[in-house]
Amino acid sequence: MQWESFIGHKLQRKWFNNALKHHRLASTFLFVGPNGIGKRTFAYLVAKSLLCTETPDDELTCCNRCETCVQLEAQTHPDLIYLARDEEKTRVTMDQIVNEQSGLCYELRIRPYSGRRKIAIIDDADTLESEQSNSLLKTLEEPPPGAIIFLIGTSEHLQLSTIRSRSQIVRFAPLHSAELAELLVSNNMANSLQEAAVLANNSHGSLELAKQFQDSSFNDFRNQFVARLMQRPMNFVGLCKFISDHVKNEVGDGQPRRNRLRWIFDETTAILRVALHQRVRASHASTASMSPFAFLDLNTLTKLIELTIKAREDISRFIAPVAIIEAWTAEFTNIAQA
Repeated sequence: MQWESFIGHKLQRKWFNNALKHHRLASTFLFVGPNGIGKRTFAYLVAKSLLCTETPDDELTCCNRCETCVQLEAQTHPDLIYLARDEEKTRVTMDQIVNEQSGLCYELRIRPYSGRRKIAIIDDADTLESEQSNSLLKTLEEPPPGAIIFLIGTSEHLQLSTIRSRSQIVRFAPLHSAELAELLVSNNMANSLQEAAVLANNSHGSLELAKQFQDSSFNDFRNQFVARLMQRPMNFVGLCKFISDHVKNEVGDGQPRRNRLRWIFDETTAILRVALHQRVRASHASTASMSPFAFLDLNTLTKLIELTIKAREDISRFIAPVAIIEAWTAEFTNIAQA
């Protein structure tokens, strides 16, 4: 991966350029934003630029030819530590953080191989519990000379206040549809820009979601879900059972199941926001083309959006998916039909 082929997040790239130029780079960064928009890749490219031995220290660039760059591409460079939860687990574990022979804190304190610095990328930072986060604090407070840590999550509010206060928070927005379409074409996920544009418009700026939409069964689920959500009168029992059965029978346990729930709530929020826009412009819109939700008052629409956003946040609190679905569908139906 090179900066030349990286698409999107120009403001964040400009910010890091200026920070390097003025020698004001923090030791810990918390990258937040939706899944699948490039936060991990951005952190990797910043790390690659900092470790490259053939480019100036104050420039956000890498040569892609030196031994360091080659090792980084092969994921074998000892000065870049990548940490993520194991696939069969739902969280980053204590052992991954503090193991005396291979834990993150131990690895960071080993002298850099290249002589420049050690860099750690901690993915799935949303899954860090209080015990793991507290174990990181000493390293964050007193990092080894030159060491930099990137925490990758979806929201700063899912991190302990002590982690937030010791981190430079960098917020990432979903990719623009045109950017995502370009990315889809460059990754051979669409045969034309027109096909990519259709896929991008349904994917909320996320490459991860675009990959899911290539599965015909997911498209079938989306169409049925939207139809049930728009049904009047709303069938609470039917909607709840439909979502629960799909999540239980069609999606793998653990993180895949939670990611699918996030999509459900993101899709619902997008539908509600369209309805909110139509409601505000009701006098200029054709009644036939309006969402059923657009006939609700602004206060009700706002409550539904807030409820759905809260339900999405509950996913990262490791509340049982079935409990989240049941609580959300019941309250959603109650508010919508009040």
